[in-house]
Amino acid sequence: MAVELISRATVRGFRSLRDVDVELRPFTVLVGANGSGKSNFIELFTMLNYTFGSTQGGLQIYVGRKGRASSLLYYGPEVTRHLDLSLMFQGEAGWSRYSASLAWGAPDDLFFTSEQLELQRSGDALPRVAELGGGARESRVLAVSERASDDWERAVARSFRYRLRQVRAYHFHNTLEEAAIRVSQDLQRESYLLSTGGNIAAFLHKLREDHPGVYSRILASVQTVAPFVRDFELEPETPGGRSIMLKWRDRSDRVFGPRQLSDGTLRAVALITALLQPDETMSSVMIFDEPELGLHPAAVSLIAELLKAASLKRQVIVATQSPLLLRDYGPDDIVVVEREDEPSGRGATVFRRLEADALAGWLEDFDLGELYEKNVTGGYPR
Repeated sequence: MAVELISRATVRGFRSLRDVDVELRPFTVLVGANGSGKSNFIELFTMLNYTFGSTQGGLQIYVGRKGRASSLLYYGPEVTRHLDLSLMFQGEAGWSRYSASLAWGAPDDLFFTSEQLELQRSGDALPRVAELGGGARESRVLAVSERASDDWERAVARSFRYRLRQVRAYHFHNTLEEAAIRVSQDLQRESYLLSTGGNIAAFLHKLREDHPGVYSRILASVQTVAPFVRDFELEPETPGGRSIMLKWRDRSDRVFGPRQLSDGTLRAVALITALLQPDETMSSVMIFDEPELGLHPAAVSLIAELLKAASLKRQVIVATQSPLLLRDYGPDDIVVVEREDEPSGRGATVFRRLEADALAGWLEDFDLGELYEKNVTGGYPR
């Protein structure tokens, strides 16, 4: 299927996102201080990953893991009873939109009250609209896409299910001793890189076997930030076995395990792998939350380059508060995220695109990272 990018996202009632409407471009960098709400925006796509993933009951699993519905609604159900979401996709053949409303219900759950699919193709006078209804604990897109009847709604639902699954939010922050990225992994879970990096050994094994050129580029990039890594040791833990671990060799040819890699190095390996993976496994929309976390400055600079390069092939959305990551980007790439206080005392997230003309004089002497540190751009901790 053709790649379709998210051109606009509208969110109301999710965590600090009381009322947000933001234009998204092929490369969008969300810049803001801790607590501004940029990670809440990224978290919305994690919820979609659960909802439209392969696991049945994905939304309710997500709600349970995140502390129930009260922790997801803007200031809880006492203030917000509904979460509204709209994602507009733009492609060469036209546009499409997924819209949904979810309501709070006892004991502390979220339920779909409505879902709508819109599809406008070049040459069509009006968009086609599919009203999927509500009253369900899970998205009806899944049920409609799997029903036996061969009709237009099923075809559109399948298309949207694929499209929404192609929006992938990567979180490589968990590198604790028991994290999936550090322990034995299922060798057969190799078709694509999981959003947590929990199958990275299996995925790299597949790339080494099926895409040796891609694997070599990944290894060379890893070596620029971790020169002590001679190669990865990607073999099943037992002959013919189904488990594999991210082992590696140093320059002396001694083999080490993933616990001998620092948190920052492990995150760098996962980020480099995600950004240099082959087109056939790369999702249409790639989202990264604070990729600079725990990285050496040299690694941050490399990741900044790879993020921008990946946006030439796929849509890339990044949330950051790193001046170093911003250094080589332009004002058109940046959305400033801030939290504004309301008369009630509650805080709400606001999004604002930078205006290149307003910064023209500043950019003659400073890069965007320096302007962020000086709080000229806004979004810096105050």
